[in-house]
Amino acid sequence: MKTHLRKKIDQAKEFYRLYTSGLNRKEIERLLKKDALEAFEYYKEKTSLRDKAPATKSFKTTMRVVKEIFLSFLMQLTPGRRLFYGLSVVGFVLGFLWTKWLWVIGAFAILNLLLALELANKLTTRDELEIAREIQVSLQPRKLPEIPELSISSFSKPAKIVGGDFFNIVKRQNNQLLSIVGDVAGKGIPAALYAAHIQSMFESLSEQSASPADIMKGLNQLICRRLREGDFITAVIAFFESGQNSMTIARAGHNWPLYYQAQTQTIQSLRPPGVCLGIDMDMGFSECLREETLPVHSGDILLLYSDGITEAMNSSNHLFDLSRLTSALRESAHFSAAKIIEGINHRLDEFIESEELHDDVTMVAIKVK
Repeated sequence: MKTHLRKKIDQAKEFYRLYTSGLNRKEIERLLKKDALEAFEYYKEKTSLRDKAPATKSFKTTMRVVKEIFLSFLMQLTPGRRLFYGLSVVGFVLGFLWTKWLWVIGAFAILNLLLALELANKLTTRDELEIAREIQVSLQPRKLPEIPELSISSFSKPAKIVGGDFFNIVKRQNNQLLSIVGDVAGKGIPAALYAAHIQSMFESLSEQSASPADIMKGLNQLICRRLREGDFITAVIAFFESGQNSMTIARAGHNWPLYYQAQTQTIQSLRPPGVCLGIDMDMGFSECLREETLPVHSGDILLLYSDGITEAMNSSNHLFDLSRLTSALRESAHFSAAKIIEGINHRLDEFIESEELHDDVTMVAIKVK
């Protein structure tokens, strides 16, 4: 008898261990603070509350909001699942009021069946997203080009499974190097599709011209025909030519690249003018766009990055910001490009303290040897 009881206790402990595996305080905080708010905002977008929120807070307006959110949730279910959900709720309430415990158990079983079906759909979608992630990674340069005079490194991490950040590094003839870093407005699959498209267009255009401004104009002409209204893309392109001791930058609304000068040990933001890709197909884009050419010397560094790094937040909702990025670059400036990226990532990880990224993070570091 004691052996049997001990076995049951051990089984209960094992079930508890499996059931609570991975559960911690941060996971609970994420559920209450992040996931719940994101779900609320999602369902709210499907209601009239999106256009006009209640002017005053009262019990009546609160109940109206609850009703709108609940109806929004119901309408996201398929008609069949919506029917069974309604039957289970009615069965649960009536069973509880009339002490029909079989009804309560049946309602509970139906709710769990619906939960299992929705979870299966979510897992199927996640598997498809993982495939999309593999494809997106495969479109990035598998091996960075080698140029004797330059040390080159890159890093890219999406906030979700797939992201809207993109980069590419192309080696032209005579040891010429073109690099692009960009950011599609938004996150997720739509942004990833645009990012993949513009990545391939950059490769094609870089074969035709070495001018960052000309490539940017070509990208804008092509992408304007395909972007949905209201969407846009930011990008920055850098051009190096071996033996010329100079670099040329063109920017389309993107974060200012950071340029470290080894001789003076100073860092400056490069700010050539330019509006975002996809906003204006006509002459307005070309008129705003300007190239900036700078002399480079041994030890100089160019850092291209997306706003996901400067806008990364810690648990206190403080931004990593440009000053911390500049400090991290200065601290690792005497290392190779790979070590520079590693040093910046280390500083970023220390700052966010295991918090999730709110946006994609992408960097390309190019150092003159």
